[in-house]
Amino acid sequence: MTEDSVLLEQKLSKILMRLEQHEVDVYLVPSVDEHLNEMVPEYKQRLKAITGFTGSAGTALICRTGTHQLFVDSRYHLQAAQEVPGSLFEIQKLGALGVLSVEEWLTEKESNKGALKVGFDPFTMSPKTYRAFKKCLKDKASQLTPMTPNLIDQVWEERPQARCQPFYLLEDSWTGESVEMKLNRVREKMRENGVQALVLSKLDEIAWITNLRGSDIARNPVFEAYCVIEQEQATCFSLAEPPELVRAHLKELIQFKPYSVYQNTLQSLSNFKIWLDPASTTMGTYLSLQKSKSPEEVAAYQFEKTNPIVLFKALKNPVEIRQIRKAHHQSACAKVRSFVRLFEQLERGEPISEKGYAEILSEEYRREEGFVDLSFDTIAGFAENGAIVHYSDPSPEKKLEPGHMLLVDSGIQIAGGTTDDTRTLAIGEPTEKHKRLYTKVLQSHIRLAMQKFPEGTKGSALDAVARSSLWNSGLDYGHGTGHGVGAFLNVHEGPHSISPLSHGMDLRPGMIVSNEPGYYETDWGGIRLENLYVVVPLENMPAHPGGKKWLHFESLTWIPFDRHLIDPEHLQSDELQWLNEYHLQVWQEISSSLKGPEQEWLKQACSAISG
Repeated sequence: MTEDSVLLEQKLSKILMRLEQHEVDVYLVPSVDEHLNEMVPEYKQRLKAITGFTGSAGTALICRTGTHQLFVDSRYHLQAAQEVPGSLFEIQKLGALGVLSVEEWLTEKESNKGALKVGFDPFTMSPKTYRAFKKCLKDKASQLTPMTPNLIDQVWEERPQARCQPFYLLEDSWTGESVEMKLNRVREKMRENGVQALVLSKLDEIAWITNLRGSDIARNPVFEAYCVIEQEQATCFSLAEPPELVRAHLKELIQFKPYSVYQNTLQSLSNFKIWLDPASTTMGTYLSLQKSKSPEEVAAYQFEKTNPIVLFKALKNPVEIRQIRKAHHQSACAKVRSFVRLFEQLERGEPISEKGYAEILSEEYRREEGFVDLSFDTIAGFAENGAIVHYSDPSPEKKLEPGHMLLVDSGIQIAGGTTDDTRTLAIGEPTEKHKRLYTKVLQSHIRLAMQKFPEGTKGSALDAVARSSLWNSGLDYGHGTGHGVGAFLNVHEGPHSISPLSHGMDLRPGMIVSNEPGYYETDWGGIRLENLYVVVPLENMPAHPGGKKWLHFESLTWIPFDRHLIDPEHLQSDELQWLNEYHLQVWQEISSSLKGPEQEWLKQACSAISG
């Protein structure tokens, strides 16, 4: 057993003692924190602290009897198997045939053992998730038991400190809308629904409404805070003391209070009708507001609905889109320069590792004016490492050698925009298998990029469009096809997405979404091809029989696909036409910002491909 495994076992033993003391059978450990973030600050990475798993999504069940469980989706199947000691946890690979969800697993355990007492930290679970867990427990004697403080925190001796970094104000020239205008829009929705206060927990929602950004979470320009919006005032409970410039600029709009007084302040709202989003507010907040109230009073004073900021934030305004376009121009130039440096180094016969290339890419990104940070840790997976979907720790030992592919997924936070793109490159001469599978994935990308659709179309319908050509070849990928992206905010943003599960929100003009089909094969490699697109209205179409508007995708990403991996004979004529037109647009968009060898490389990469 490794030293890390020994430390994990020691922490688990201490938690088991506490479960025994409270007669709790199972303790839930999600990957999210008190703000339900996907990406969490280091000092709140409790799932990593108790399992060793570094992925951004997962749930652990610490069991008083039997084997501990870790549930991860297909993005992390390989990663979890590599990182988590099998002697301590059984890994449940969600999406695989016969694998139960967390809720189904609890139902089955209850049916075998009898009534269960399931403990959880109420500040790391939304009411929506709580109700799903409550529903899965069928025995009337079973309990979902809130437990504070968090059990992981109590045994995490090496726990880091909070970053607590200063935050700063964005100019309206970047956001396109002032704080006052945003507050007025939100308050109008509050009046329409008859509520006096709106409680916000999600950090990107708070950053959006305040036009403030920070760096409390690596790669995410947000700051740790809660926010309460009332009709006459708004209060931000921030972990860091606000700079005087921020306080002065927002003094008529937002007052600041310490993060530590948030829970006590909730009591002053007890007689207000409060808007609580069941998906983005914590059970801790719910329970704090429900103290000393009857069920009838709770129903009268709490209003449940998706909060209006979710959609406001997703629908980018023209100024935001302009900044995002500029960010993608800069990101594309940097990535092309990194490719040129990579291939020049390989041609000179100089060895380069995954980490070496990731450092080159980082250097090129940092050359761009307005660069703030990466939007996530760069994925540079060579050969078999490309099959690890979120391979975020490039190796200094893994050298790039001919005969394999390099998958590069990266993005930046820069001057009002957030980028995210993926290209897969041939290192040396590709095999026929490389070209065949790459072309299949490219075909999936193109089919979705070309798709026209009526307003009201859900992401699940578009997901099937992307997968169709792969399905017809007996191929598939386990992750969703696309996710929303923020405007100088989180690289993953709702409420829209393109996946088999995207049945809720339809795609609307102004939404940014990724298009990233893939193919992954253990011990061989992976292929993913990702652009970001903005949804825009489509003119010059026949009238829809139902009177709906037509929409389509407009590219934001301007990076050539690797022509060495494309087999044009397996592309249909309209797909090949799209590809050549896209490459012409790439040349027109970024060539003037490159020079010398970089411009020459781009010219070759963007030259027309004949069928």
